Amino acid sequence: MPTVTTIEVAHRTSPLVAWGLLAGGVFFFAGGPMHPKQDPPNVTVKEHMRIMFEDPSWYPSHTVLLIGMALLALSLVALVRGRSLADVPRMPVVAVIAAIATAVAAPAMLLHLVAAADADRIAAHHSTPITDVQVIVETITVPAFGFSIAALAFVGAATRTLGNLVTAIPGVLGGVGYGLAGATFLVTDKLDFLFPTAAGIAVWAMAAGTGLLLRRRAASTATREA
Repeated sequence: MPTVTTIEVAHRTSPLVAWGLLAGGVFFFAGGPMHPKQDPPNVTVKEHMRIMFEDPSWYPSHTVLLIGMALLALSLVALVRGRSLADVPRMPVVAVIAAIATAVAAPAMLLHLVAAADADRIAAHHSTPITDVQVIVETITVPAFGFSIAALAFVGAATRTLGNLVTAIPGVLGGVGYGLAGATFLVTDKLDFLFPTAAGIAVWAMAAGTGLLLRRRAASTATREA
């Protein structure tokens, strides 16, 4: 795609979208290192979750992650509604899918946060309705979110409208890694080490938001000089 079209797309995109991607990426990135890191061997999924639920960092970390994901969802929905990508090959469809997946993943993150209320019920071997629903929901929403962001990062770089080839690397690797970990954690813990790759999604979002802001500035400068 010609550079002028790239700048035009940025100029047509609301600055709130750019700032939302940037801020969402910052929060999502900050929440990752705060997440409980206990990984005891030879325990069930629920017992592993109980240990993390009881960690004092559970609520703060997931609140920060939730804010980040909510900002990303709002930004992507606004990007789609603004139709600034309407004339860009493949981007409208990919952006819609990513917006929907992220918008669904945000409330799923809220469910993940409040599932910690089941900690005592897990310890007492009672039924755990919130956790049971949450783990099933996340095997769907996490892969959908991760893979759709990976696709958006790739196509956005290929069309030079959202990020670039360098920033697409963490977006694609992070999205695929996070998606694979989320899709398999109920059946195996072999890919759990991929969960932290979600940081790549955050890096891509920050870079994409920054890129839109810089391109908008370039477009404004070009308009004033014309």
